[in-house]
Amino acid sequence: MRFADADEIANEAVEMTAFEDFVIERIRAGQQTFGLYPPTDDANLRVFDAWRAKNGR
Repeated sequence: MRFADADEIANEAVEMTAFEDFVIERIRAGQQTFGLYPPTDDANLRVFDAWRAKNGR
């Protein structure tokens, strides 16, 4: 494995962790998982983008 590969894997893990934290927060707030996880509804992705900006993630 090259260092570039390791960096890419680490970056993907950080991204996935941020998204999963967002999903957990939304589910705890009462949102259904359909369209949220996996993110098949573009509206959820827009809410995620706003969540990231608000939370610095």
